Amino acid sequence: MQERPNSLKAAVTAGRAHIGLWCSLASALTTEIVAGSGVGWVLIDGEHSPNDLRSIVSQLQVLNGSACEGAVRLRSDDPDLIKQMLDAGARSLMIPNVRSADQARAIVSAMSYAPHGIRGFSVAHRANSFGRIAGYHANARQQQLLAVQIECETGVANAAEIAAVEGVDVLFVGPGDLSTNMGAMGNPGAPHVQEAIASVRKAAAAAGKASGILAPVKADADRYIAEGFTMVAVGSDLGLLARGSDALVASFNR
Repeated sequence: MQERPNSLKAAVTAGRAHIGLWCSLASALTTEIVAGSGVGWVLIDGEHSPNDLRSIVSQLQVLNGSACEGAVRLRSDDPDLIKQMLDAGARSLMIPNVRSADQARAIVSAMSYAPHGIRGFSVAHRANSFGRIAGYHANARQQQLLAVQIECETGVANAAEIAAVEGVDVLFVGPGDLSTNMGAMGNPGAPHVQEAIASVRKAAAAAGKASGILAPVKADADRYIAEGFTMVAVGSDLGLLARGSDALVASFNR
């Protein structure tokens, strides 16, 4: 048995724009619905949502056999959490608030088996189809994607060094946290924040790496894609449900 290719990694490595949707409702059913839209990838959020290991696994299970790649954002760079999530079958990881190259190298190490890293060895787990994928342990990194989030001025300043770390695939800007940390809470369109976002994209490109961003406003997403961002999240299950229900009720209240 062979591991299914990671379509998200293939796309961003080739420089092709690949749109995705955030999944924050901790529901396998809503994630299945979102994935069926034809979107290229979904991000199962383990940082700002009520997801836990079991709910994340359930969502990864409904994505089995889908062309949609399931990425998981962890709540931190804890190596034990990384190990557990990889064993559970998450192979595209997003790590929040990465600030330095040393931190990025430690994350890559946590994702890699010895002698290249510290990931604990288990003979059979969900990631290798319970022991059915031949050569999984020797080749595990080939289908893994690592997106590190740049969310503060320190991360922006160190973006070039972070992008140069072998094993980092994507510099993913978190515009909400970045704007907040730069004194422009809720306003990622502020000129100085936009300059920082552009500098992250340029640092990634200079290192031959992809860049990504969350852009739920279509005009912003279109502009970021035109500028060269490739891993672009264009909305969320929560946002679609909230705004859709708001608009429906408002249409009757009028």
